[in-house]
Amino acid sequence: MALHAPLGRLPSAWSPLTAVRTRRAEPGQCLGGTRWLTAASLGQGPVLRLRLLRLRRRGPTARTASSFESVAQTPKLVTPVRSAASGDRMRVYPSMAMGEDASGGAQSSCIFVHTGVALGHEWLGVGGSFTEASAVTWRKLTERRRQEIITAYFHPSSGLGFNLGRVPIGSCDSSLENWTCGDISEGDMDLKGFSLERYEEAILPMLQAAQKHVNLKVLASPWSPPSWMKTVKSFNGEGHLRSDCRDAWAKHFVRFVKEMSLAGVPIWGVSVQNEPEAAQCWESCIYTAEEERTFVRDHLGPQLQKASPEVKILVWDHNRDGMLERGAVMYDDPAAAEFVWGVAYHWYGDARYETWPPRTEVTFEDRQEGGEVKELRACSGFENVRRLADLRQDKHILFTEGCQELGGRDLASVLADWKLGERYSMNLIADLNSGCEGWIDWNLCLDEEGGPNHVGNTCVAPIICDTQRDEVLYQPSFWHLGHFSKYIRPGARRLLCSSTRDALEVTSFLNPDGQVVVVEVMEVRGSFITRHSEVSEWFGSSSPFPGSNPAWKWDFTQTIHVWNTFIYDPNGCNSSIHGWSG
Repeated sequence: MALHAPLGRLPSAWSPLTAVRTRRAEPGQCLGGTRWLTAASLGQGPVLRLRLLRLRRRGPTARTASSFESVAQTPKLVTPVRSAASGDRMRVYPSMAMGEDASGGAQSSCIFVHTGVALGHEWLGVGGSFTEASAVTWRKLTERRRQEIITAYFHPSSGLGFNLGRVPIGSCDSSLENWTCGDISEGDMDLKGFSLERYEEAILPMLQAAQKHVNLKVLASPWSPPSWMKTVKSFNGEGHLRSDCRDAWAKHFVRFVKEMSLAGVPIWGVSVQNEPEAAQCWESCIYTAEEERTFVRDHLGPQLQKASPEVKILVWDHNRDGMLERGAVMYDDPAAAEFVWGVAYHWYGDARYETWPPRTEVTFEDRQEGGEVKELRACSGFENVRRLADLRQDKHILFTEGCQELGGRDLASVLADWKLGERYSMNLIADLNSGCEGWIDWNLCLDEEGGPNHVGNTCVAPIICDTQRDEVLYQPSFWHLGHFSKYIRPGARRLLCSSTRDALEVTSFLNPDGQVVVVEVMEVRGSFITRHSEVSEWFGSSSPFPGSNPAWKWDFTQTIHVWNTFIYDPNGCNSSIHGWSG
């Protein structure tokens, strides 16, 4: 027997279960401790098992078991949210009740989620960057379009629910030109010329518009000090911060935090330097690990703690490849570590998407179809996030920048490229499963050329604005981000999960209200089964958990460029789950 009780009619494109008899669960019926959700043709593809148990303490912080106890005791429903290149955009499908599993276990393509262990720190959220390029582009649109963008990103129900932001301290490549916070002339160690006048033109209005929907956590990051404070008197290139300017530059951070707060935008945290090992043709400043440690320990840390002790300090703010080394240097010095909240990082260095990283082609024999296959490797460093999390479990990890650079291509050639959107989900899932606590994208929006950018380093943003036609173009990355930001809420805790197929990627979280959220992405064509279950082997027994009863099934066919979020509501009421209404 199977307890297959959909609360709404399945779309015709979803194939029915085969050889399964069904009956409807009675209203309020508890179907026991074992929970299964299966999707796709039986005998093919992945399975998601959800083990509904009490929460065990794991990591530096833990939530109480009460929310998990309620999960195991109340009626069981799951709500799928689906996006696809073929048309769906965060579409909420009818909630499904439970049914008996007949998937064949882990020998099928399979995902397993263990709800009894919540790991690591609480989830902070998702956001984007309020660059001058984004803000100026936004200001060029009509009021209706400006409001559309802010709502689309920051509204908690009708938008993606973004709650994080990043703002440059001074100019960056996504600016109109080199500039500083006011007219800080050479030798002005007291910062008498400091001003936020440039921010008042576009950046502050955009930030303030977002704040109407959400209490933003804003990270501030510098690309370069005023050029005269550097060993090479240029905004761009390989100059270091002069040792005799360290106090003045630390004072600049303090002043920026104070003035932004007075402007109505409290700063949640600062990073010491954007990409401190990159000497670029745009704003840059080089810090060795020892230089950054000294600056934090002897200058920035003491000054910021005295003036604004609530503001966090993050180091590195560069790619994954060097994050462990930089974190180790900081944390090995107890005086410096005292001031450091955690490590910020970026995603660049993946030769599958970028033209510049050093790359290696690793060749393998294709034992199934003959010939050779090649695997492209560069310096993505995905595993370094987990290594850093293992280094200091009391410290924190935050993703602070990622975008698809155009690399000389015309923006029109990559618009609506769903593979670029999948880059977001691939990175998000890998990072979240490794201990990342929040995720901040780069430009919130850009114009029809992927700019403006004063050095021509144009790129793609989740929203592209045609400023000539007053149109807003939502890119695949927007929807990929939304499957995480909209349903994994601040304060959530990560759950253990796994997959039996490398091409099937998954992460899962427990929300503060007890919802279990599972996000899965499969970047290749195929079908899969998604199953939630309690597995008797975990109890050291061949018999099921007392009172358990195989639970629910849901069928559909997984095709290329499809990703799903499954939301399990312990209260049996999923009416509060919203899809895309834009």
